[in-house]
Amino acid sequence: MARKGGSRQLKREPAPGFWPIKRKERTWAPNTRPGPHSRGKSLPLVIIIREILGYARTAKEATRIISTGKVKIDGVVRRDHRFPVGLMDVLQVEGAGQIFRILPKPNRGLTPTPISEKEAGFKLCKIIGKRNIEGGKIQLNLHDGRSIILQSQSGRQKTEGEFAPGGAMQLGLPKQNMMGLVPFQTGALGLVVDGRNQGIFGKITTITPGTHTRPKIVKIETGSEAFDTPAEYVIPVGTQASLVGLGEK
Repeated sequence: MARKGGSRQLKREPAPGFWPIKRKERTWAPNTRPGPHSRGKSLPLVIIIREILGYARTAKEATRIISTGKVKIDGVVRRDHRFPVGLMDVLQVEGAGQIFRILPKPNRGLTPTPISEKEAGFKLCKIIGKRNIEGGKIQLNLHDGRSIILQSQSGRQKTEGEFAPGGAMQLGLPKQNMMGLVPFQTGALGLVVDGRNQGIFGKITTITPGTHTRPKIVKIETGSEAFDTPAEYVIPVGTQASLVGLGEK
């Protein structure tokens, strides 16, 4: 009987282009397991420890570090060397003395960026879906696979467009408590997470509604230039200033 599902193995040649691996020296690459991020939008934990941060020389050494419980993602210990680490995830390695957030960089894709210990207490999650459920509650679907259930709106005033898809939730780690919201609106600061302008951030100046055949378009000004990009490629990161340290462009 044939095995169902996709291949469990991954060759280096068809691996995502932003993975910093030597594609012609060896045949196989570590494949991400199903998790909070898809393969094309994440990095296997073993690649971050070995190739990017240089904490290990071989996959065996990296796997040993991970399996001993020294690595935390969003404040939770992860022992799987194939765990997918993606956008806005917070990475901590015991004894390393540094904390990283996974952010997009121009021409480099997703890259661990050093952050402060204070900033490690939260992450920004883009709201990609919203629906009402039984009991008058609201379910929010976030970009990293989380589903947040909000209690009934009775007892407090509703705000027009509150929790609208496209905005971002400031989520406390590791308790996953809501600390704040960043609405997707003109005047907010937006970070481009995909496409040819990936890693560039600036002020959202206009939002053009989409149609059945054309996506919603956002115009972003960086001070020296302005460009258009699909709204699905943008996550708002703050209003007056960015809530997360974006590092150098």
